[in-house]
Amino acid sequence: MSRTSAVTLRQLRAFNAVAEEGSIARAAQRLHLTASALSMLIGTLEGELGVRLFERTTRRMVLTDEGNKLLPTIEQMLGQLDGAITDLHEFSQSRSSRLRIAASPLLAATLLPHLMASFRERFPAIRLTLRDLPVSEVAQAVRAGEADLGVCTADVDALDLHTTVLHQDRLMLACLENHPLASRFELPWRELAGEPLALMQPGSGLRKLSERGLAQIGEPVDPAYEVANVTTAVGLVEAGLAVAVLPRYALTRTRAVGVRAIPLIDPVVERAIVALNAPERPLTSAGEAFLAHFQQAAGLE
Repeated sequence: MSRTSAVTLRQLRAFNAVAEEGSIARAAQRLHLTASALSMLIGTLEGELGVRLFERTTRRMVLTDEGNKLLPTIEQMLGQLDGAITDLHEFSQSRSSRLRIAASPLLAATLLPHLMASFRERFPAIRLTLRDLPVSEVAQAVRAGEADLGVCTADVDALDLHTTVLHQDRLMLACLENHPLASRFELPWRELAGEPLALMQPGSGLRKLSERGLAQIGEPVDPAYEVANVTTAVGLVEAGLAVAVLPRYALTRTRAVGVRAIPLIDPVVERAIVALNAPERPLTSAGEAFLAHFQQAAGLE
């Protein structure tokens, strides 16, 4: 076994302090140790190395030739170690005071900006960044460590990620304020029969949810328009060309002119908005605070 294998960091710090102070008493005070404990550390270090590092006099601890040879290496090693620890601490502090969010374009454009603004009022020291990504890329950004948190709907394939429900949203009918259905407080899906519908494209998460409700009509649905973006559907409604089935949060944030949102029932169709984070990278205090703020704002707390 190597003679250095049992040497400890405490022994090396003790050696460095005594060499710099030239006194057991002063070095012990600096290290918050008793003089006897410090003397024992020096003695055991000398025993492990098999050399005397200090000449002990009544007034001072004087380095031997061996001690003088060892000191520069120990000073360099401890300096590098302390620097690395300081850098790590600063990195940890900066990481805990920032939060990188990835979200689907619709959520990034409607729900998140207002939540981020109110969060910043409460926690001005926390820096938030937002990336709007295609729905299929949100989970991957979290997996790759490019985002601390992903915000999307629960239909995203992310079984390997930790999921936290933030908000339960429901589907609504969007129509003009002068539309015959606009006076209704709620509307069964079956009453959409015969209406010119603007629906999301087949295969999308919103289209699949809409089809659950549209099945109540009892006959094939032939939408007047199939679109890729919610803003397009809202534009068609504003122009009087269609009524649309859309999520409530999108309608409350798009500021559509003259458009009314009516809750759809029989059935009530909801979908969860969730936060995703990687299990191997636990959320920082900033992330935990943001989740709590989101849930509170959404009425889930």
